[in-house]
Amino acid sequence: MAASSLPGLFSAPTTIRSLFKSFPLAVHPAEALPARAAQTDKTLPRLYVFTHERDAVSGLPSYNPSCLKWQTILKIANIDVQLVPSSNHASPSGALPFLILPSSTSTTVTLTGEKIARFAKEHAPSFNIDDPSPRIDAYQALIAQNLHALYVNPANDSLLTALYLPSSALLQPAQRHNLRAAATTEILNTTRHTIGGIDAEKIYHEAEEAFAALAALLSDAEWFLEGETPGVLDAELFAYAQMLVGGQLAWGDKELVKRLERFDNLVRHTQRLYQRCWGD
Repeated sequence: MAASSLPGLFSAPTTIRSLFKSFPLAVHPAEALPARAAQTDKTLPRLYVFTHERDAVSGLPSYNPSCLKWQTILKIANIDVQLVPSSNHASPSGALPFLILPSSTSTTVTLTGEKIARFAKEHAPSFNIDDPSPRIDAYQALIAQNLHALYVNPANDSLLTALYLPSSALLQPAQRHNLRAAATTEILNTTRHTIGGIDAEKIYHEAEEAFAALAALLSDAEWFLEGETPGVLDAELFAYAQMLVGGQLAWGDKELVKRLERFDNLVRHTQRLYQRCWGD
């Protein structure tokens, strides 16, 4: 994979981005864009994310790292949004998140990916969306480990079931198999370890090395790259670290949590950004 094509330190390779955007992997009938979904405030943009109904009402962080990244970026830019629980097959791009802007006309303005970043930049010109990319490998290791921990590790099956599998017991086995097969393939591709299956200890070790590299980059600064305010890199790391140390998810296997907790400055960074965006 050519690192030069990636715009930021935490900009994942195309294959990895595609994998996260594809979960859940079940193919459902096409649905109309939920532009007319019920909403409590027609003046707010609506951000469609993986989340539980109760968490959406409270505006809590999404449990999906891709969704949480963009949710956090909008928070950093001080843009209020209404969260809407959704799934990939309801998205115009086939992936979450997507943002629908309020409109007084019949025309629906829908934003995905970097268009959300540009929208945030328009509302907060000082927001840093141009982080450099000196450590792509660190991000790849984090992604591979996250995939293993959630989708492949049997100890986390109850968490996988609660977050991404359908409620129907008849549909769960096939979708669980599809998720694990896709995750296993991407882990092997990302770690370039294609013989002998997944080496769990190796990817735990690589994840810890990634945390160490990021901890060294952050050092004693409040935000990455010594920014006066958090930027994309801060949001990217937070999207993964919050899943581990934020207390939202009941991990059956806490090995990765323990390894992240060895880096106090990364844990404090996660807590600091949560406090900035969500308060108490």
